[in-house]
Amino acid sequence: MEPRRKHQVSKACDPCRRRKVRCNGQQRCQQCEHLGLRCTYTDNQSARSRKNALRRGTLISAYKIPSSSTTLAQVVGPASPPDLSVPLSTAYLHSLIPKYMAYVYPFNPIMTDEEIRDSIRKMDSDRDHAAFIHAFTGVTVDLTQSNLAASQVSEQIHELTRRAIELRTPFVPGVRPSILRAITSIYIQMCYMSLGQHDLGFFYLREALSMIHLLRIEDKTLMASLDLAERSRRQRLYWLCFIHERFISISHYSPATLSSFTQFPEEDPGLDPHISQGWTQVIKTFLLLEPTFISLWIGDRTQVTAAWVEQKHRELADDLWELEVSMLSDLQQADLVITRQWMRTLLWQMAMSNCLLSSHASCPSLSLEMPLGLSTQLRQFLTRISQNTLQVHGSSILSKLLEILNTIADVVLHGPTVTVEETTSRIDDILFMKEVIFSFRNLQQVSRDILTEKLALISERFLHIDGVWQLV
Repeated sequence: MEPRRKHQVSKACDPCRRRKVRCNGQQRCQQCEHLGLRCTYTDNQSARSRKNALRRGTLISAYKIPSSSTTLAQVVGPASPPDLSVPLSTAYLHSLIPKYMAYVYPFNPIMTDEEIRDSIRKMDSDRDHAAFIHAFTGVTVDLTQSNLAASQVSEQIHELTRRAIELRTPFVPGVRPSILRAITSIYIQMCYMSLGQHDLGFFYLREALSMIHLLRIEDKTLMASLDLAERSRRQRLYWLCFIHERFISISHYSPATLSSFTQFPEEDPGLDPHISQGWTQVIKTFLLLEPTFISLWIGDRTQVTAAWVEQKHRELADDLWELEVSMLSDLQQADLVITRQWMRTLLWQMAMSNCLLSSHASCPSLSLEMPLGLSTQLRQFLTRISQNTLQVHGSSILSKLLEILNTIADVVLHGPTVTVEETTSRIDDILFMKEVIFSFRNLQQVSRDILTEKLALISERFLHIDGVWQLV
């Protein structure tokens, strides 16, 4: 009787194959179970080559599943950018997922980590999944690679975005709208906004809005036929488009077309409650940019009245909102607090445009020096959070900070003369804000030049103030 041969595993999982260790071929193999790795199976001929094998420690690090105690700083640490001369590797894409879930998903809670893994599995056979993965990679690299040189990251994002656009199936008869296509358009828009390509960002946002309408998310009968999780996700997608369009309406003076949804997203038991609470607060904040606000901002500001400014000021000075936001994470607070301060700045600018400001106004938003109070509050807030917590919000938060600082600089330049002590305090605030803004990788040269010119004027006007030279 011949001795029984050992069972030969025909296919090893990705981590075992690339580390050249024995794999038992199970759905979650013994090696991955022992080391706490993601156990994935990919048919990739080049990966089987010994010359493409990685050192074991490198693979273990790449496939390691973060524990619940892992901090954001640990999850989103320095990482090498992808080598775009070859197809994106499965290991690299999986290494981005914890970064995405930590920094992108809380503010874009549509595509889960499992859905991203599913798209990674399908990207070789489905163009729309491949397009989504390239857009997902571009957004995640943009928001988490502040440690890399600006030119290096910009080149990566340009190429990833270009590939995402080229890979998508053309929208022709027979092709159906999908959440995947809509969120791909949103991510492409985010990449272009970060690169300063605002016209392209506007175009792909409008494409996402079209997809929203084609998906009939506003159709109550259709939505009622879906299960709770899918219904809630589509509602979140609608609000995501609403928020992006409202921001672009303000920052680039374009009309808003999407009305607010009929309700907040329904409570999805599969969504982390902390993400859900933060997301609801973001929606509440952007609801303040209602049609009247938008039309006055981009249209005839002679219609701005003191009564309207006072009403909006009361809405923005909400004690309950401040209490609720204080219980969120620093990451969520950074977005919400700066967005509110940005909106207060916009309101003040509209009041100023119609000559409604006064040095003795009872409403702070009608006071000549209101932006200076905002600068002190904002500095106190920014001092207690990390720079990384700010920068992962990308171009949108940078744009808001620029608007605030430019306004503060204008008030210091053209406002009434005050004591040396007060002027020194104001210049200290400006210097602090300048250092925060100039640390952003994606600060565009035009914005840098405008701000630098204003700071130079302040430096010339207040030569007698110690340390003013630091502004330039």
